[in-house]
Amino acid sequence: MSTLKVGDKVKFLNTSGGGIVSKIIDTRMVSILIEDGFEIPTMISELIKIDPQEPAARFFEAHYDIELPQQPDEEIVADDERLIHLPAHITMDRKSEDLYLAFVPHDQKWLITGQIDVFLINNSSYDILYNIFSKTPLGHYSGIDYGSIFPDSKLLIATINREQLTHWTEGCMQFLFHKEMCQSLLPPFNSEFKVEGKKFYKEGNYREHSVIQARGIVVKVLSLTDYFISEVQEATAPESNSKPSSDGPPLISRYQVAPREAIVDLHIHELVDDPTNLEKSEILEFQKNYFLKCLDSALAGHFLKVVFIHGVGNGVLRSTLIDLLKKQGGIEFFDAPMAKYGVGALEIRIPHNE
Repeated sequence: MSTLKVGDKVKFLNTSGGGIVSKIIDTRMVSILIEDGFEIPTMISELIKIDPQEPAARFFEAHYDIELPQQPDEEIVADDERLIHLPAHITMDRKSEDLYLAFVPHDQKWLITGQIDVFLINNSSYDILYNIFSKTPLGHYSGIDYGSIFPDSKLLIATINREQLTHWTEGCMQFLFHKEMCQSLLPPFNSEFKVEGKKFYKEGNYREHSVIQARGIVVKVLSLTDYFISEVQEATAPESNSKPSSDGPPLISRYQVAPREAIVDLHIHELVDDPTNLEKSEILEFQKNYFLKCLDSALAGHFLKVVFIHGVGNGVLRSTLIDLLKKQGGIEFFDAPMAKYGVGALEIRIPHNE
C-alpha cells in the first residue's frame, strides 16, 4: 500500500469501520482517530488507504465524521528521517548492549540556547517497544511518547525548546524486548529516570559521545548485559532450592582469574562506557550495587576468593564496601596484598564454599 501520512482516510482490514491517521508512531504503526474520538494504535499492514484517485476507490469509499485537532504549524518529519542507524564501528565493537536517552542541541556552538533534539538510542540487538511518561508536579504520570525502535539505531522522538525540558528530565520508561530467536526471554523493563535540570545550563555538561556523534547530554537508561544476568536468572529460577538457571554465564565468571578466584575492578570507567554525565552520588550507588551483584554471584558460584579493587580516592567507596561486608555472615575480608594491589583493594574469602 502507499505510504500513510497524518490526515489520510483509512479502513480496517480485519474489522468494520475506519478513521483518519492522527499520528505516525513508527514505520510499522500509526494511530487512527475514529468517530468516537478515541485513538487506536494500529499496524499499517492491517489498514487500507482510501484514495479517491485510485480506480477501485469507489468500492472502499466511506465518510467519517471526524475532525483532526488543530496541529501547530511545524514540519512533519518523515519516519525514515527520524530513524538513524548507528555506525558499524559502534555496534560491532560494543562490549555491552545499552539503551540511552540523549539530548542534543541544534546549535553545537552555543550549547545552552536554542532547540534540543531528544533521541532514544538502541545500541542492542533487540527490537524495542517503548513507553515514556513524564512525572507531573503532583507525582502523577503523563504519557509523552510511545512506539518502537529497531536494533542498532537511534530515534528522534522529539524536538523541544528549553521551556519544555521539565517534561523530559523526570519520569518513567518502559521497554519490551523482541528478537527472532533467543535462548531466554527478557522480562519487561520499568524504571524511573531523572536528569538534573541544572545540567542543561552549563556548557561543560555537553560532551562528545560516540552514539550521538555530537555534543550533548547522554543518559544510560539500561544496560541489557547486566539486566540479562540480574533479572532473567532471577525471573526464571524456581522457588525451590534447586540450582539457578544456567542461561547465560554468571556475572562473576567475567572476572575469573583462576579456579574459584576472581578480581573485580570497581573503578567506574571499567563498569560504564561513558561515566562523564553521572553525578558522584550516582557513581557510588552504581559501584555499590555492582559490588553486591558480584558478591552474590560469587557466593552462588561457590567461589573461594574475590579481590575487589576500589582505588584510593577519598575512601568513601572503601568505607561503603566494608559496611556492606560487615552485614554479611560467613565472609572474611582484609586488605589485599599491597605489593600487588597497593592500598586500593579488599580481599574477600568465603570459607563455607570450601
